[in-house]
Amino acid sequence: MRTDSDIQRDVEEELNWDPDIDAKNISVKVNDGVVALTGFVPSYTDKYAAERIAKRIMGVKAVANDLEVKIATGSDRPDPDIARDAVERLQRDLPYSSKNIKVTVRNSWITLEGDVD
Repeated sequence: MRTDSDIQRDVEEELNWDPDIDAKNISVKVNDGVVALTGFVPSYTDKYAAERIAKRIMGVKAVANDLEVKIATGSDRPDPDIARDAVERLQRDLPYSSKNIKVTVRNSWITLEGDVD
């Protein structure tokens, strides 16, 4: 019998390997062989492709597909992309202080929390 951590690793690897899906904002959790997919994808095609990928992994009993489709229009960027870029910029511009700063992004608004000199 395969462990939940083995199944999770395999699902994540397959999602990242498949060139037809943008999986950078997909989170995978497994409990008793039941895979929960959460996060954001840019299209309905990606949402259902992620589900198909998870179902084909050995040991998966069921898939809960809670992926949210966020279709980018124009200059809209998903919150996880903004958060990743903000953290990278802080680490580059403030290499010593960045570890004391927490970034939160909600509806494209960035909030910084922490203490710096």
